[in-house]
Amino acid sequence: MGDTKTKKEQLIERFDFARKQGLDLIEEINQYAKDNNCSETHFMQGYTFKSGLELLIQERDLIFSNDNRNTVLDATENSNELDFLTEKIEEQINHHGEIRFGLNIYFKSLN
Repeated sequence: MGDTKTKKEQLIERFDFARKQGLDLIEEINQYAKDNNCSETHFMQGYTFKSGLELLIQERDLIFSNDNRNTVLDATENSNELDFLTEKIEEQINHHGEIRFGLNIYFKSLN
């Protein structure tokens, strides 16, 4: 029973996972756009490499800040904040997955 994680511990794990996922996407998109001089090229509907990168950076700064991580750490276990933040983090993980999927389709279309 010692393996059961609290809601807060689970949220911190998801927060850290989503933050790393976003940082990896930022790095990959930035590097690809630089290497291929394609920042204005669309890689998925509604997104160029530049606009996708800008959105991910904005999300990182707004959602995945150290202040927000500390808010999670400071929240009480039964806090409504935890439920709200869990929902928002899961939305970001899904959004990162959509961007990853768009990149994969774009890269496959080049081959």
